[in-house]
Amino acid sequence: MAETLIKKAEKEESVEKRISLTVVPPSPGGQDIRVEVKRNLSATKRKRHKRFAAFFFVVMFLMLFPMLRDGMSYMRMSRELQVLQQRNQELAGLKQQLENEMELLNTPEMVEKLAREDLGMVKPGESKVYQTIPTNDIPQREELKQGEERLLH
Repeated sequence: MAETLIKKAEKEESVEKRISLTVVPPSPGGQDIRVEVKRNLSATKRKRHKRFAAFFFVVMFLMLFPMLRDGMSYMRMSRELQVLQQRNQELAGLKQQLENEMELLNTPEMVEKLAREDLGMVKPGESKVYQTIPTNDIPQREELKQGEERLLH
């Protein structure tokens, strides 16, 4: 036991404790001189502080990483929301246009117009006149020899 005490005492003697002394001159309006005494940390305490700092930064990174990931996810989702809102506005405009067209189709004038143009219908007592314009696409009369048949397209 005595040996351990001796080793401990030798160890304490061999460790230098550094102290820094700072003298601050008096401020322009004052008379007091300030003296600051600071003890420098020992090597083991500096190692502990470095380990703590490293551990602290690792913990902070592990805490910030999910926040960064969530922030990026939030930004992506907000862009998607803007695109979907714009698409929704376009579809709402198209829906309004189609509703207006549907209301217009239910009027008697539009029903008559569509019946005349698309279905070729006429009112009783009316006759329909077809106007044709001859073009070069109309085939001319062809002379067929005996035994030939003309193929219709």
